[in-house]
Amino acid sequence: MPLNPLFPIAIFYFICSTISLFGNMIMITCFFRERKFNSPCHYMITLTCAADMLHLCGHFVFNFQLFYGGPGSQSLCFWLLLPSSIGLCLSSPLLLSMGIDRFLACQCPILYRLLCSKRTLYLLIQLTFPIIFTIYINTFSFLQRDANTTVICQVPLAISGNTFEKFNKCGLIINIGVVLIYFITYLKLRNQTALVSGLKFIFKSILYTVIFVILGWCTVTIVNIASIHLVKDVDTRNICMIYAGMGLNVACASNVFVFYIINSEYRTAIRKLFGMKSEVKLHTTLFLNSHLTNK
Repeated sequence: MPLNPLFPIAIFYFICSTISLFGNMIMITCFFRERKFNSPCHYMITLTCAADMLHLCGHFVFNFQLFYGGPGSQSLCFWLLLPSSIGLCLSSPLLLSMGIDRFLACQCPILYRLLCSKRTLYLLIQLTFPIIFTIYINTFSFLQRDANTTVICQVPLAISGNTFEKFNKCGLIINIGVVLIYFITYLKLRNQTALVSGLKFIFKSILYTVIFVILGWCTVTIVNIASIHLVKDVDTRNICMIYAGMGLNVACASNVFVFYIINSEYRTAIRKLFGMKSEVKLHTTLFLNSHLTNK
């Protein structure tokens, strides 16, 4: 019996989904436990982690149908993966909102402090586009759901009709905007030579974000658009679109690792969550022990 071409990617996605579920839950838990994570940026980071987690949890449905349940209607797939579709639609616009937030923080610090003083209003403004985009895509997907088409339920196939093409075209524009806003922010920071030593973690954050957007979101949207227009066979097209999401899934599953590496606040919060000493305390203890030993 030949190997189903979806088996390898299903196993890969199951691993990514499991890591994403636990990793992003750690990020969300740290947000609620730490009072210092009360800035608009931390809210957007947490919402992005929640969106990525919802997005990847849809792969559990994919694995169940592929290995146990069998295919179902596309209409059923829409309802089963509606939370995942919501997370998928929110992620890119939230990255753009975070990019705008970082640009304002670096370029217009006085204005940014004023905006942060009215946190609720500022967050509502920042979240307006992600929410409208998500409602737009999912509303049209609902209207175009197809009860007569049978599919193995996977995130790309939950968005119905030509709505999926609209999602990819809009997503590509959004992701280009993310790269541009982060690149402009990088140039602004680079010119502030006196502050560079204290802003290394921001440079790392920008670098990782751009890499993940280019290798993840941009790649998957370009491949999806190309598959829709160039691949005639429907099954082959669906397989291409499913495999195209590999880089994106790695990016969505790696949030906790990236923030642990590049951000000392999150690193301390994560260590505290698991009952580990913070690095500052650990270094202080080692120094005192060494000092007393020498005496």
